[in-house]
Amino acid sequence: MKRLLLGPHAVLEAVRGRPGQITFVLVATSAERGHKAALDEIRSRGVRIESRSAEELDALAQGTRHQGLLALAGEYPYAGLEVVDALGDDALIVALDEVTDPHNFGAIVRSAVAFGADAIVTLKDRAAPVTPVVVRASAGATEHARIVRVTNLARSLDALRESGRQIVGLAAEGDIDIASLPPADRGRVIVVGSEGHGLRPLVRKQCDVLARIPMPGTIASLNASVAAGIALYAASIQR
Repeated sequence: MKRLLLGPHAVLEAVRGRPGQITFVLVATSAERGHKAALDEIRSRGVRIESRSAEELDALAQGTRHQGLLALAGEYPYAGLEVVDALGDDALIVALDEVTDPHNFGAIVRSAVAFGADAIVTLKDRAAPVTPVVVRASAGATEHARIVRVTNLARSLDALRESGRQIVGLAAEGDIDIASLPPADRGRVIVVGSEGHGLRPLVRKQCDVLARIPMPGTIASLNASVAAGIALYAASIQR
């Protein structure tokens, strides 16, 4: 199934990260001058560009903001869990337990790529897939990420733990500060719970440790994507 990449950030990152996936790029005639630098780079990478009316791009985008530039690409290249198994001993992985909001998912992908995470594991069901909204929320980081979809997260985490990965669940009542995790000699998996309910019991049971993010202020909880970003920063420093 084809997918749409909307806006200059998403289109450029896709062209840079996966140029073979791009069928062609459409630019609104009225936006050509404003996107000259982006269009020059796209052309230099051998990707076909076609001009269309803004109304045609609006119809394709179905109400999502595109800023006069979009691309048609192939189906998103999800990876399998074997990709995670093959990662080195210093691997940093993010696992998402029923994160359904596409803006949160996109923001987590952006943080994961920014802090050097090697893979993002999410669910095939009861979780946000990669959509134009997710790509846009990630500022195109989806095109540089390894995103793995699994059927059963608890079972997948068990397999990763058996292979020596340290499984760290984020929880407000965690018994250790996220900045003080024990060494992870075979790599680490940061597990982020859903927006409403946090980690499910079966997923929580697979965690070697539950880690908290200290919050001295008056707010007791964080958005899932914000918590993931803080945890990824801490893990990247400890790596």
